Amino acid sequence: MAVKTLYKTINTNGEYSCGDIGVTTDEWLDLLNDEKSMPYHEALLCFLRQKEHKATCTKVSQVYGKPAQYYNSKVYNFSKWVQKRLNRFSVKDADDKDTYWCITMQKGWDTKQGFQWQLRDELVEALRIYLMKALIDVFRNGKPFNGYYEEYKWDLLDRSVGKDVLAVFDGLRGKNIIDNPRTDSVIKYLVENEADKTRVCCQHLIDESVPLNDRLAAFKAEIKALCPSKWKNTANDERTASALLTCVYPETYTFYKDEIYKNICDYFGYTSRKAGKKYEHFMELVNGFVKSYGEEIQQIMLNEIKGFKNKPLNLAVQTLFWCMKDYMKEELKNKMTTETNNSSKETWYDDVVRTWERRKNVVLYGAPGTGKTYDVPELAVRLCDPAFMATDPSREEIVSRYNQLKTEKRIAFTTFHQSLDYEDWIEGLRPVVNENSQVTYKIVSGIFKKLCEEAERPVVKDKQVGIADNAVVWKVSLQGTGDNDVRRECMENSHIRIGWDGYGPVISDETDWSVYNGEGKQILDAYINKMKIGDIVMSCYSSQTIDAIGVVIGDYEFEDKFPNYKRVRRVNWLVKNINENIVEMNDGKTMTLGTVYRLNSITLDNVKSILEKYNTSSKMEENDKAYVMVIDELNRGNVSKVFGELITLLEADKRKGRINAESVVLPYSKKGFHIPNNVYLIATMNTADRSLGSLDYAIRRRFAFIAEKPFGLDVEGFDEELFEKVSSLFVKNFDDYKESGWDQTMKLESADTLSEEYKPEDVWIGHSYFLMQDEEGEDNTSNRLLYEIIPLLEEYVRDGVLTAEVQDVIDELYKQATE
Repeated sequence: MAVKTLYKTINTNGEYSCGDIGVTTDEWLDLLNDEKSMPYHEALLCFLRQKEHKATCTKVSQVYGKPAQYYNSKVYNFSKWVQKRLNRFSVKDADDKDTYWCITMQKGWDTKQGFQWQLRDELVEALRIYLMKALIDVFRNGKPFNGYYEEYKWDLLDRSVGKDVLAVFDGLRGKNIIDNPRTDSVIKYLVENEADKTRVCCQHLIDESVPLNDRLAAFKAEIKALCPSKWKNTANDERTASALLTCVYPETYTFYKDEIYKNICDYFGYTSRKAGKKYEHFMELVNGFVKSYGEEIQQIMLNEIKGFKNKPLNLAVQTLFWCMKDYMKEELKNKMTTETNNSSKETWYDDVVRTWERRKNVVLYGAPGTGKTYDVPELAVRLCDPAFMATDPSREEIVSRYNQLKTEKRIAFTTFHQSLDYEDWIEGLRPVVNENSQVTYKIVSGIFKKLCEEAERPVVKDKQVGIADNAVVWKVSLQGTGDNDVRRECMENSHIRIGWDGYGPVISDETDWSVYNGEGKQILDAYINKMKIGDIVMSCYSSQTIDAIGVVIGDYEFEDKFPNYKRVRRVNWLVKNINENIVEMNDGKTMTLGTVYRLNSITLDNVKSILEKYNTSSKMEENDKAYVMVIDELNRGNVSKVFGELITLLEADKRKGRINAESVVLPYSKKGFHIPNNVYLIATMNTADRSLGSLDYAIRRRFAFIAEKPFGLDVEGFDEELFEKVSSLFVKNFDDYKESGWDQTMKLESADTLSEEYKPEDVWIGHSYFLMQDEEGEDNTSNRLLYEIIPLLEEYVRDGVLTAEVQDVIDELYKQATE
């Protein structure tokens, strides 16, 4: 066969190409299976996993770590080998010299960052087939389901057959198909309280005459509308919707999880879509895999699922991707080196966390739109839960974990403002109305003090002990004070007993309180309703001392076998037969005659100290988990006024347990206060408002200040051209900054249009302003320009931040927005 000569040409768009070289997907796959092509696979996969499979060698180098020349050489030599192996064409340039890149790449064009190339479509498809076949082989040769228990999914499908759609929805609870910890209680509420309306919502979702994305959007809105407005989780996400659709139409749909979708996109080089459109794309991908590999994959797991009636191929494919998720992630990581593989942003995150761990307090500062508040969840989760971050979670999963940590009281959030003061931050007096309708004042802990109290709360080592993480400490009198029969019986048989037996076993609105002239009503309410399993009880021996400490392990019971004091709660005694004076830790107060009441001044840390004294400390240990105080807009408040005398305590070496530990006596409670060593502060500041100088040096020297600079985003909807155009008004060396991979440590040079009084990083409009698509994918370029970017630029001109020379650019932007 004669060798055909192809020529690399350039079109009017500046794109270089030699056209179709006539190599089919099957031929590319045959080439990839040749052992001689193996040395080139890594470079090809790196290009495959770039957006639209196009990149410069410099960009690939920044992502995967090896020198740009490495990738250049690999693609060049692979192309040369393909030409020789096929021996049916050669490619020449305009000077009639041999050229090779056009063989692997369908087109290329010159950019400021270097020459950018795009993989041929047929090669992209061949690489995906090659990856999938290898994945199936690994799955086939491993344990059934790779060691996971997956049969429950087929069981759920069989159990759903013939059920009403509401029953199917209710049947998702506890099945590990959805985000059960967040959605089970929501589904239970909807089924029990809004059954008819929820059924209609579910029927709308399974109406196949309506496009899928429209149904998903409607389901999200309708379910949310049925839930109480204060609820954050409303069981209306794509994962929950997919589960319902799958149980109703198992041959058409399959179960969805964002982690699996992201894995597939990253591994095979697909561009992921936005929330609300992910599931549709996921099903497109799964159906494609079903068509090519569904039968083969199902045969591998047939022994495990042969007992089930429903055996949809799409579920077999979904299960393979779930079972192989860790393998796929590891393969992706293996394409990167250990230190240089991370993008500049990843390295920045690591650097910030290391600084934060050392200094305890950091401030993220920068111009509007640079991502200061956006970065806080990831930084906080990296600090609080590094094991979770090791799983390479998605942004959605990180934010979900961040919110979970808030629920666990390990993260607290506040925004500083002018009216915020010391009493909101540490402690203050708050008016309360007592049972006699009289106004009294109560000492209430502020947001930061509450976080410190949580951070200081000891951790229960032995979970069998039964102490709750949020345990309350109660005083209980066992037949009064001193030694007595009831006390001895309670100690021997591990419970506590109180009286008022004449009210009967059940206390309710029907109780006749006249029996004891109303006495004991509040005590019984505390004992029966407010005292919880896991709380601590201290047995009162005298007005000043206790003789035992226990953990409540049983609900209220009324036992007639006792002649009196028949109201019983089971207790696990941690220590007995002691004589411990608790007046000092009880804020100098002796115990009163009340049989049961809460000891508000005594903390779990106090309990731990008593247990240590009597050699039972192994049941509890110090809390070393990280707790985070997030302060948005730090410079909006009167910081010195808010922190007051606690400024000194912020320093790392002044924390509790450190060599120079300090504490202060609080003005209202008169109690000593210190900041635990496991409390970390992170604040944000907008430098464009020029308020950074308002922080006095006493504050500034106790925080590490970390700049947030704008950088380009490789995401759908980011207008790179517009970002570069506006950025050039602030930064002279923008091209160098971009070429560096947006190195956050790089020194920026001021553009000629920027006033000498300002640094670029303090006022340069951030990258988030140039995200031009909303969550529904609608283009918002015109609105963003008219109402956000142009007004900010004009304000900069009025304030002297930018010179008048930028008006021509502003006029161009206005024209672009209104055309």
